[in-house]
Amino acid sequence: MATERYHPFFAVDLATACSYYDSIASTLGNRSRANVRSAIRNVADRPDSFGRIGGDFRGALVDRFPYVVVFASDDGVPSIYGLRHAASDRADWFDRTMP
Repeated sequence: MATERYHPFFAVDLATACSYYDSIASTLGNRSRANVRSAIRNVADRPDSFGRIGGDFRGALVDRFPYVVVFASDDGVPSIYGLRHAASDRADWFDRTMP
């Protein structure tokens, strides 16, 4: 199994996305975090099975929440670039580069 790499701003994306659900109910916030972790496990297990969403970037939908894990795969090792709301403007989804 490949080890994924994370862009430094991914943690900010996750905190921002989950804070809304935390404000409704802690159980909902926890469920959103768990579903993001599940999506990332799927990406790590089979990164090349997800569809391309722009250039070399691929997207994994988060189950039951309107978010997409944006990543690229280098020789089977996924680089997670961000967590984006599915209805947001896709223009900035692909601006990040891995440090």
